Amino acid sequence: MIIRARTVVPMDRAPIENGAVAVSGNRVVAIGAFNEIKARNAGNHLDLGEKVLLPGLINAHCHLDYTCLRGKIPPHESFTDWIRAINAEKSKLSLKDYLASINDGFQEAKRFGTTTIANLTAFPELIPQVQPPIRTWWFAELIDIRAPERADEFVDSAIDALRSSMACADISAPSNRSRSRKIAALQTPQWGLAPHAMFTASKDLFRRCEEIAQKNDILLTTHLAESREEMAMFRHRTGP
Repeated sequence: MIIRARTVVPMDRAPIENGAVAVSGNRVVAIGAFNEIKARNAGNHLDLGEKVLLPGLINAHCHLDYTCLRGKIPPHESFTDWIRAINAEKSKLSLKDYLASINDGFQEAKRFGTTTIANLTAFPELIPQVQPPIRTWWFAELIDIRAPERADEFVDSAIDALRSSMACADISAPSNRSRSRKIAALQTPQWGLAPHAMFTASKDLFRRCEEIAQKNDILLTTHLAESREEMAMFRHRTGP
């Protein structure tokens, strides 16, 4: 198949006006000007018209739990005030609200061309109830600021919830062998751990996450250097 668009954006060169992509099975086999691709490749044509064709976007860090909070929290000059405002809004939400928020976020991401997403969630128990329409890595967000002595317990509990949720998601996924490998890949969840930040996760929590990551060959993610307040805290022991 040959897919033509007004502009094709490759990963390794400048955008191509009146470009095209030749696809064989599930592989891109050629990219270039439409006339050149048409002359060198057979197959049906799909003309996207006045659109841009580019590789799928990857969102390497998001919080779909909070899609529903858009527009409810005005910008704050202070990072700590902003966090307090978020926590106040979160306190009004139920698990049903969070589930709807996650599903809405997935649909929006797909609609805007995202094909892979890394989602940090505080509710791994909701994963079995979600059927992501795109490739997804789930990260359990971990905070132990109020009980650092329970760091290992928090991590182990999150891992149990993730593994249980992944098992349920695998069982609930359609098993029709005639479906393509692509669909099977979308339905195979991946997981990782997300110690929240240097100011909300203890040294022991980071240590435990690193041990688990090394042992299980999984990914880690965290928040770092997001605000002036955070930098003041760690550099000068000052700030809110």
